[in-house]
Amino acid sequence: MRIILIGAGKIGYQIAGKLAQEAYNVVVIDRDLEVVNRIGETLDVLAVQANGLLKHPLEELGVNQDDIVIAATASDEGNMIACLSAKNLGAGKTIARIRNPEFTKDLAVSKEDVAVDYVINPEKSTANDITQLLTFSPAGQLGDFAGKKVQMVQLPVEEKGLLDGMAVWQFGEMTRVLVAAVSRNGRIIIPRGDDILRAGDDIFVTGKRDEITDFCVKLGLNATRPRNVMIIGGGRISHYLAENLHHHGVNVKIIESDPKNCRTLSELLPHALVILGDGTDAELLKAENIASMDAVVALTGRDEDNILVSLLAKQLGAGKGVAKVSRANYISLAEMIGVDAVVTPSIITAGEILRLIRGERVMSLFLLLGGQAEINEFLVKPDDPVVNKTLKEIELPKEVLVVAVVRGPKLITPRGDTTIQAGDRAIVIFKADAAAKVKTLFGSLERKRTYGLWSRLKSIGSIAGS
Repeated sequence: MRIILIGAGKIGYQIAGKLAQEAYNVVVIDRDLEVVNRIGETLDVLAVQANGLLKHPLEELGVNQDDIVIAATASDEGNMIACLSAKNLGAGKTIARIRNPEFTKDLAVSKEDVAVDYVINPEKSTANDITQLLTFSPAGQLGDFAGKKVQMVQLPVEEKGLLDGMAVWQFGEMTRVLVAAVSRNGRIIIPRGDDILRAGDDIFVTGKRDEITDFCVKLGLNATRPRNVMIIGGGRISHYLAENLHHHGVNVKIIESDPKNCRTLSELLPHALVILGDGTDAELLKAENIASMDAVVALTGRDEDNILVSLLAKQLGAGKGVAKVSRANYISLAEMIGVDAVVTPSIITAGEILRLIRGERVMSLFLLLGGQAEINEFLVKPDDPVVNKTLKEIELPKEVLVVAVVRGPKLITPRGDTTIQAGDRAIVIFKADAAAKVKTLFGSLERKRTYGLWSRLKSIGSIAGS
């Protein structure tokens, strides 16, 4: 199987990097020679300088039924055209990035007519993640699995708090939730029983929603729905987020520095208060009563501004600070210096695409801390190597942990003697370098590249006629 990615912006680069890390055959097509050279030098992919919206580059690559084509250029219309061209040339699956809210609501033709198998919308997906995050306020990052039977949340380890200095094995004495991972100094740790939690850590815990709620109460983190939310920046994510929050009965105030964007948002969001101004101006934030806000979400185009505003908002009395961060090296930094939650559209989108590529075996997938680790929900098939074996017999690598098993209506907290059965939903967390082993255990039949051939292909260079 080959993944052909058209467009190598922030989203495209993140997707290509993650797929290459997991040993997929990846071809990246972009018109910008500088971008192509950077990708070819930094990622183990075949980088091609060409206009991916034209038929010629795809013909030269010999697109066929085994290929998945992902169109992620800056143009929604171009992405649809690229998918149509790819399908006409015989591509197996096509995925298009379509970002414009008008297209998602009122497209004149169906996605079948333009030969798009799947639509991804990074801005809408990010807004959905933020909405879910805000409805469970103690959580820094949150995901649902197995039809919401299992939840994962990110929680802080406070200095001199209940968790500071606690061994992981002690959790079983106070709660039924399970510590799935620990984020420490920008690194993900898959914990063992004798690992000790430290102040400044963030932990990812899994369990039933009500059990996690009770656990948060024990920690003094009360889950309350927000009533007032301020959004800094008026882009597409802000549009989707404001609509989502309105449906949840939340009062939304948006601060945007561009007059044209303000007028547009005011027309599209009559239920929101849209203010023209600089969202990094502390005096403006005070004048707009930021201290009364349950959360402030910074969604400008600059990572630095988003981090700054999130911290400033908390200093001025706001309940929670959420920042959109695009640069991978800023993600852990933002969390380390006190930002309550960080969202990264490219990471969210990469997770969605990985799930689509892996097919029906993967029911849901989340990437943690810039993709350092994954949490996957696998549907266990009768022919999987893990079937009818206990977790002790499977001998999982150290970087892998089965955090929950769902069998019908029953949630099983796994132990060494827990047996995996066909039909189970196994929720597994693992570090990125263990992905190949995990997919082998859970029956992945994906074909990976032959490294010698791929290295020779990389040396060929760009496709002529681009």
